[in-house]
Amino acid sequence: MSGRLTITPHRPLSEVVYEKLRDAIRDGELKPGQRLIQAELAERMGVSRIPVREALHRLSKEGLVDLAPHRGAVVRRPSVREIEEVWRATRIIVRAAMEHTTERVTEEDITTLEHVHRRLTQAAAAGRPADVIELDRRFHQGLFQAGGLGKLFECVEMLGGFFPQGNQISVLARGVSTVAEHEEILMALKARDRARLVAMAEKHTLNNARSVLSLVGISEETDGRAAI
Repeated sequence: MSGRLTITPHRPLSEVVYEKLRDAIRDGELKPGQRLIQAELAERMGVSRIPVREALHRLSKEGLVDLAPHRGAVVRRPSVREIEEVWRATRIIVRAAMEHTTERVTEEDITTLEHVHRRLTQAAAAGRPADVIELDRRFHQGLFQAGGLGKLFECVEMLGGFFPQGNQISVLARGVSTVAEHEEILMALKARDRARLVAMAEKHTLNNARSVLSLVGISEETDGRAAI
């Protein structure tokens, strides 16, 4: 853990510790399955164990941390079933959104998306992971906004909230594949090809889900059933 967990004494400690730990989990600095030892976290953050304990309980209620007797706190690792459920719900939303976007997208929308995609491609080539993650989010948000469905994009983000580092994991791991799939989505959008756009958006969502399953150490055999 690095400077992200450094505390500045301008706000209540319990709130600051909670936000620092939450962001470290979301950004993948604290990884799925990693033990969170109160004494170690308190020492690294320069605080007592009390605000750390309070923060861990709050994160547990939000589903980001598992608290178990005799085991302590662990960064939550999702199951195959949970990732499947989120993917299925996301797929339904994405399909509906892309069908709508095909009819409403403007040339200005496409120009904006192409600009974001170029910046994402450059960031990936330059090895700037933080920029890649943010630009990937803007690309997907732009697709929804082009259809006048910005609020629906917020629903997709809420679905991903149960495992917030999943998107970062998939984007950074897939790299070139993500860029290529974005290009195909743009081609379908420019052609106003609804069927192709929906198919590519679903493929992109599915490939992201599969990469998350693989990279968090969950295989098809984990639950004794086939993963997506």
